[in-house]
Amino acid sequence: MTRTIAYITDIHLDEAYLTEIGVNPKNNWKRILDDIQARGIGSIIFGGDIGEPAANAWFFDSLKTYELDITLGNHDTFMEVSRHFKKKEWQYQTAGYYTNEDAHWKYVFLDSSTNAISLIQQSWLAQELTTEKPLLVFIHHPIFPVDTPVDRAYPLQEREQLQQLLQKRTSPTTIFCGHYHLLDEQHKGMIRQYITPAASYQMVKEAAAIQTDNSTFGYRIISVAKDKVSSEVITFNKEVE
Repeated sequence: MTRTIAYITDIHLDEAYLTEIGVNPKNNWKRILDDIQARGIGSIIFGGDIGEPAANAWFFDSLKTYELDITLGNHDTFMEVSRHFKKKEWQYQTAGYYTNEDAHWKYVFLDSSTNAISLIQQSWLAQELTTEKPLLVFIHHPIFPVDTPVDRAYPLQEREQLQQLLQKRTSPTTIFCGHYHLLDEQHKGMIRQYITPAASYQMVKEAAAIQTDNSTFGYRIISVAKDKVSSEVITFNKEVE
């Protein structure tokens, strides 16, 4: 049986900058959820960057009918998110990283809200990676570099340690992430990394400096079968207001 997941990231609700560049993130969010509902998808993983703290209540209320997992982004804090959303698997109930698994796959959810993976989280992760099952890793920040201005300006700190941990494995690892507001795919040995376009606005990948593009937004549909994982990106054009 195939599990279908909607992976959405970087909505940035109620942030002033989005108004400045002509983006209405709540309208985007509603269009995405309408599309997910129309497709009959009941499971959502949010990839981080909810937005202003005051938007958290509205955000989680909009997702109350879905099976929900979340990774925290650099615009999120565990303290604020945990006021509105509880996950029994959270480690020590003080940080937003955890795992779960089924008969065929192990799901790993990392917390990079501080723009880094703490030493405690790295140690915990090293233990979780001893499984022989293939991994689905969800993290806000990309683990492998991308040739784009936003990677050079705002990368995950000390990401080489994570790369080394994952590259020691002999089973496949698939990484789903956001943060860069663009589409990218990389294969490195047994590891695949997929960056998903933002639900708010995009960054121009090939630009010489950071440049925004408010014309499109989207999300990713992930299909997890017994022996493979596949995905497709759903893109929307900005409505003319």
